[in-house]
Amino acid sequence: MSFADLAAQLQAARTSARSLDGASDNLVRTLDDAYRVQDELIGLAQGDVRGWKVTALSPVDQKIYASYRPVAGPLLGPYVQQTPANVSLSSLMAPLLECEIAFVLGSDLPARDAPYTQADIEQAVAAVVPAFELADSRVPASASGLMKLADAMGNGLFVVGPRCDDWRAIDLTDLPIALHLDRRAIDRGNSARILGNPLLAVIALANAQPLPGPGLKAGHIVTTGTCTTPLAITTGTYAADFGPLGMVELSVRA
Repeated sequence: MSFADLAAQLQAARTSARSLDGASDNLVRTLDDAYRVQDELIGLAQGDVRGWKVTALSPVDQKIYASYRPVAGPLLGPYVQQTPANVSLSSLMAPLLECEIAFVLGSDLPARDAPYTQADIEQAVAAVVPAFELADSRVPASASGLMKLADAMGNGLFVVGPRCDDWRAIDLTDLPIALHLDRRAIDRGNSARILGNPLLAVIALANAQPLPGPGLKAGHIVTTGTCTTPLAITTGTYAADFGPLGMVELSVRA
C-alpha cells in the first residue's frame, strides 16, 4: 500500500463515517511518513487548506509522534464552518467537542533557520477567533500516534467564531470560557490551559516546520488546543462564551 492509497482510504472513511481497521498502521513509521499522508489528503481536498491544529507542545507528548518538536494536522476546507454551524451526528464517528482559541495569520510564516520570536508572531497575527473543534478519528483507538497524526490529527469539524482584529487589547493569558448545551451550563475553561498563553503554541508551530502542503500561509487559522475538557456530544445546541472574543454556536442533529 502507498501513502496515496492510505490517504484515499482515510478520505473515504471520513466521508462514510466509518473506521479503518489497523492493517495499514505499520505503513506510517516516522513523522515524515505521517506528513506524506497528510500531503495526499491535502491533494484530495484540491489543496483547500484553511489552517492547522497544533499539538504535542511538550516533550512528553512529542514522543508519541516520534518527534522532537510540535506537530500539526491540516484543517481542510470541506470540514470548516462559520458560526452558527450545524452538523449531523451520523456524519461522525465518536466526536469530542473542544473550545479553542485560534489565530488568523496576516502574513506567511515560511520555514527559516532563525527561530521566530514572540514579536515576529505578534506582528504576523492579524486576528484571533474563538472556535469549536470536533475531534474525531477514522483510525482505531489502538492505532499509533503517527497513524492518528496522518489522519489529519483527528479533526472532524472546525467551527470558526467571530473575528477579533483588536486582539492585542485582550488578555489571552486569563480568558474564561463558559460552555452551554441548550442554555444549560455544562463546562468552564480558561485560555491559560494552553502554555499559559495560547499565542506560545503558534510560536512553537512556526518553529516546528516544514509542514505538509503549503505550510503556514496568510489567511490560515492556527488553532492551539482545547481550553476545556473534551466532551462527547449529543443532539442539541452548544454555545461557548469566550468573553471579549464573542460566542461560538453549533447545532447537533441526529
